[in-house]
Amino acid sequence: MKKTIIATALLVSAGALGQAADWPNWRGPDYSGISQETDWFEKWGSSGPKQLWDASVGTGFAAVSVADGRVFTMGNKSNRDTVYALDEATGDILWRHSYSEALTPRQYDGGPNTTPTVDGEYVYTLSKTGEAFCLDAATGDEVWNKDLKKLYRVSTPTWGFASSPLIHGDKVVYNVGS
Repeated sequence: MKKTIIATALLVSAGALGQAADWPNWRGPDYSGISQETDWFEKWGSSGPKQLWDASVGTGFAAVSVADGRVFTMGNKSNRDTVYALDEATGDILWRHSYSEALTPRQYDGGPNTTPTVDGEYVYTLSKTGEAFCLDAATGDEVWNKDLKKLYRVSTPTWGFASSPLIHGDKVVYNVGS
């Protein structure tokens, strides 16, 4: 089974500079995939950033979100998806939240497709089978979960649910269409 390793090359530069902007969701704070930070490349030098840590989180396609000194991501090990909160500077696991989620052959190696979205005190996630979770960002405690397939009477898309949660005002938006 393929293992997903979180290499923190981009995060390392952020930590090393001490003034990094948060990246709280997929493609960053304005969803453009473009960092507003400047001069980071020059400070790295020609050899690139020094890797400070890595973490084995299992199989999946989740990217990382960064907020308030914590890195959030997801992976699957032994048919269980896990949401991780890691210390940005050390890579130490601060908390994890796991739930049953079988790997299926038709969905590549399986594992989560979406990136956690952080909004202040909450982390929002979505599994390949449509289980939406709201977790306490500080502790990982489950605030709520919803079976979106059942709630909206939809079937699992061919490759699983793959759209990361979007915060719009005081609402969290999940794409459950095909």
